[in-house]
Amino acid sequence: MKKLCVLLILNLSILLAQTPLKIPSNPEEKNPRKALLMSAVLPGSGQFYTRNTAWGIFYSTLELAGITGIVYYKQAGDKKVGDYERYADNHWDGLRWLDDYYGEYVEPYNNNLAEKTHNVNIFIGYKRYTFTEFIQTFKTWDDWQDARDRITLEKEYHFYENISKYKQFKQGWDDWQDYKNDPKYQVIERSSPNQEHYANMRKYANDLLKRSGYFSTALMFNHVISAFDAYIRTTKFNSALTHNIKLQLVPAMVTGHQGLTLHMQVDLVKL
Repeated sequence: MKKLCVLLILNLSILLAQTPLKIPSNPEEKNPRKALLMSAVLPGSGQFYTRNTAWGIFYSTLELAGITGIVYYKQAGDKKVGDYERYADNHWDGLRWLDDYYGEYVEPYNNNLAEKTHNVNIFIGYKRYTFTEFIQTFKTWDDWQDARDRITLEKEYHFYENISKYKQFKQGWDDWQDYKNDPKYQVIERSSPNQEHYANMRKYANDLLKRSGYFSTALMFNHVISAFDAYIRTTKFNSALTHNIKLQLVPAMVTGHQGLTLHMQVDLVKL
């Protein structure tokens, strides 16, 4: 019986030796979910939370650069939008467009050569017409002359886009008559020097606004990547706080006695 107990204790000692016990060496472990949420809201904060200062500075710097890029290019783009809209208002006129459009095509609604695929809303007082409705209602130039002093056009994003790109609106430019027979301005993209300059102004403004959009996308990715990085680093931070403790029972012979001696082996190893 005594020998059986010794064997059982020996087996237990081997099992304990093979199964280290883990205890936290620092009771202040960090919460990975908290770190993830912190960096999702403010990139870098989750890294600072787990004392990864360098990475915290890195993600915070990216965040600041992203916000700066968004604001800078948005303001620059909006300013250029205002510039090209003022240029168009000074060099493109709605009544001139309608006069020369009807002058070129006579009865545009029934004329297959007349370009009428793009819309602009035309108001006579408070009554609104689409472009198709207008040329269908007023078939000739004479038909709308009594209302010409009350005609206005709705100038919104698509209006400013249309007059920059489509031949349908070429007659509204103040230099079109001077260049309408110039081969250089018979191509699809160009109708006159002023129209060409306006199109370039608009393209530049849109490029600036696109850059602002690119920075917005980069900012979103910075939030996502920083959040997952904070979660991973917090998990590693907590692992680094754990140490191994091994308990080992070693048979020993003491003079005049038989028995077991209990040894405790502590291995301070970072995981």
